[in-house]
Amino acid sequence: MANAIICHGVKFKEDFDKMVIPFCASYWYPWLQQKLILSGVPTQVPSFTNSWLPARNYAADVDILSRQQIDSDTIMIGHSCGGGLLVKYLSENPDVKIGHLILVAPWIDVAHMFPQYFNNFDPDPDLINRVGTMDLFYSTDDHFGDMILSGCEKLQSIYPNMRVHKFNNRSHFSGDMREFPEIWDLCKEFADK
Repeated sequence: MANAIICHGVKFKEDFDKMVIPFCASYWYPWLQQKLILSGVPTQVPSFTNSWLPARNYAADVDILSRQQIDSDTIMIGHSCGGGLLVKYLSENPDVKIGHLILVAPWIDVAHMFPQYFNNFDPDPDLINRVGTMDLFYSTDDHFGDMILSGCEKLQSIYPNMRVHKFNNRSHFSGDMREFPEIWDLCKEFADK
């Protein structure tokens, strides 16, 4: 039976402190979680501790992620730093196989700005062989610019067979974005199998 995990990104401390709802309940995450649950796919949106820069900790995130059910029927969705978390976690754990990996404006830290989290890792080229389907969403107008776009370019060069969904008007898929029909269409396709 399919299940899904949505991994949120990171904020700057001053922005995180102003939040009145949990970060895992922001943007389009609850909308997608509800759509998946209503279609019969149990879906978790784990709340990663210290989700602000520079406090976010990879080992702590892996501890939370490893408590989730992850198997060949799992849909894993990572947004921004959550996408980087999934690429790194799956690259470092070659025994983990999943059904569908969806990366939304993933931050994989190509410029080595956050080495205490990413530790200058390189995505495993064999990762795509352990994922049933792999999709990348990005927007050319991402407000984080090259920090995200260079990572998307790198992922496309490593995984030329992944499906790429390029936009020019979605920025970082955040802010006031409360729904994400394109990602739901992909999840629905997997959930209906």
